[in-house]
Amino acid sequence: MNWSRRMAATVGLTGALLAATGAVAAAPVGADTQTTATYFVCPSTSLNNSNGMWVIGQHGAYYVLVPTQGNTGSKVYLTIPVRVFSQAEIPAGWALYSSLPSYPNFVGGAGILSEGITRWLSGAAGFDATQWAEGDMVMVSSNGNGTYMVADMRSGAWVTIDYPIPLASAAVW
Repeated sequence: MNWSRRMAATVGLTGALLAATGAVAAAPVGADTQTTATYFVCPSTSLNNSNGMWVIGQHGAYYVLVPTQGNTGSKVYLTIPVRVFSQAEIPAGWALYSSLPSYPNFVGGAGILSEGITRWLSGAAGFDATQWAEGDMVMVSSNGNGTYMVADMRSGAWVTIDYPIPLASAAVW
């Protein structure tokens, strides 16, 4: 097993184990001098796992299991050392997603995170922030000319962006 695959498996397993603890921390994300902060630990997972889903966040699109807890179904957040957040993102995208026809770019349906809206859509012509919300399902399609259409399935809003959304792997949001 090569290094990228080992690291991807380790991060996925570590994230899944951390998320499975069901721990919820109330510490605010704040000043750079903090030694710990609250983050969502994302266990990136295999495309062959039917319990996962695509999400679009700050760094790109990644296929994840979104751990939830109890009857509320709320996301599981953990307090972890800030240094872990800064070191957790790894170049595992190739190992996880190289078999996709659109690699290294994302094309398809995904849930969108608020930081994905800000990062990938806010500069697009005609973008109206009131029509896009975290958790909305979006469809990303290539126009074949280096531009991509992103359509919000809830509101019907759509924008054309002139750059691809990369396939990525994130361990911590």
